[in-house]
Amino acid sequence: MALPDRGADVVMHRFFLSGEDSGQRGPALQPGAVVEITGSDAEHMARVLRCVPGDRVVLCDGNGLDYAAELVAVTTARVSARVLSSAPSRGEPPVFLTLLQGVPKADKMDLIVQKAVEAGVSRIVPVFTARTVVAWDEAKAEARRRRWQRIAYEAAKQAQRGRVPEVTRAVALLDVLGTLGEQADQRGHLIVPWEEAGAQGLRAVLRGLKPGSVTVLIGPEGGLTPAEVSAAEGHGAHIVTLGPRILRTETAGLVAASIILYEWGDLGGPAPGWLS
Repeated sequence: MALPDRGADVVMHRFFLSGEDSGQRGPALQPGAVVEITGSDAEHMARVLRCVPGDRVVLCDGNGLDYAAELVAVTTARVSARVLSSAPSRGEPPVFLTLLQGVPKADKMDLIVQKAVEAGVSRIVPVFTARTVVAWDEAKAEARRRRWQRIAYEAAKQAQRGRVPEVTRAVALLDVLGTLGEQADQRGHLIVPWEEAGAQGLRAVLRGLKPGSVTVLIGPEGGLTPAEVSAAEGHGAHIVTLGPRILRTETAGLVAASIILYEWGDLGGPAPGWLS
């Protein structure tokens, strides 16, 4: 059984074998292999979707492969499915994009995580900056991370992603800049939209760079301080403007990611030469 393409009328429900977390999984599954789905997904399949043996679903291994599968047993605690065929996921962009997001007030981060995952961001790192106003103890920080990871998981399913983007624990900006400086080959290009950047637009900067992995730093409410921007520049950051309008923190990252994935990725823009 081939996986239906996106233009087909048939829509099969989609589930990640890796659960809510992210990261590399095991080896690719072979046709005939029987896998199990447990936890909230199993309960959802049994109680809400009313799945029964014989139904077809799409399973994702978290490594970028999709599997057409047939359900063989369904209970609220455990669902078993037999793999029929596999194909590369179409939901993963060719650019690995990390979003360093200044932690905002209230529940704005929920929206940021959801929409960033839908757009194609590959990893989200919440950062504490000089103008961050929230403060958490260890327990609350971990509870927030787990909440955001769950949001990323649900958004990845909805957007038909092939991987669940990781949401890390919140870290201090200067600490993460230091780590990124030591891992420049993994971080790729460092882009910092800043309202005081002047006339250097993001699109012009992108067209002057070799496409590849990219990290975008967005400040919280109030933006980044000149000292923080200077520190980012010291690690090779490109300071850019997103245009003449001042964007809210929950908007800026999505706009920047969309521009990057349009120019270098798969958001409807002309395919760059490196993809052909």
